[in-house]
Amino acid sequence: MSFADASGFQAGLALGMASMASIGPNNLMMIREGLLRGRVMFVASLVWATYVALIAISYMLGSSIAGLDPSLGTALSWLGLAAVSWFAVKSFRAALAVGEAEDRSGKAETSRSCVARVMGVVGMNPLTYVERLFVPAAFGQSFAASGTQLEFMVTLILMSALGCYGYALGGGLVAPLLRSRASLRIFDLISGLILSTVALVMAVGLVSP
Repeated sequence: MSFADASGFQAGLALGMASMASIGPNNLMMIREGLLRGRVMFVASLVWATYVALIAISYMLGSSIAGLDPSLGTALSWLGLAAVSWFAVKSFRAALAVGEAEDRSGKAETSRSCVARVMGVVGMNPLTYVERLFVPAAFGQSFAASGTQLEFMVTLILMSALGCYGYALGGGLVAPLLRSRASLRIFDLISGLILSTVALVMAVGLVSP
């Protein structure tokens, strides 16, 4: 069954689950926030609010977004490769840092600096726009009925909430087991390896004929 044959709920559920299974900078950041017992709910809410805004834009401007010049997609892919590579480097730097306090709490960070930190990651992450703007716009245009399209977008918003709060709270649940500095560095190292793999796959796809 294709997306065009599926109901709006089924399509939104499928895309939402695929996004939840995608381990990128945003999800890794929310997991780490939970491990550090930082501003867990605040960070998850910021990410989800950004997703809601992008999905709403994809719903209102779907035809315009779906009809963008393909060369723009190529440019965004190269920018995405650079961004993911940078996030990988940051994760390795955090893993190799010596003597740096990793037990940052929500009280140690102002709301403004927290917003800047989170939006810096979300805004630079190419998967943010692919999964919450371009793909929903393309799939939304495949539905003939406007009601089905709206059902798809609402389901995707709800699945996005489940993913954001699930990752953040999940990190908090395992924090007592992984709260030592050594465990956090292992997490950062694994994050760096995951992001490096994503960057490598992106690079191969971009240079392959």
